[in-house]
Amino acid sequence: MNRALAVVIGMSIAYVASLLGMIFAYIYYKKNKANAEIKRGSETK
Repeated sequence: MNRALAVVIGMSIAYVASLLGMIFAYIYYKKNKANAEIKRGSETK
């Protein structure tokens, strides 16, 4: 039981870390996309 609990806790920590990584990657992607749109708009004017 003790080993199973450790596995569940470890997998939960890995899941949360993966989810946070995906959230940060999405935020970084959106920020870069917005900056590219601003840059592209200023070049055409």
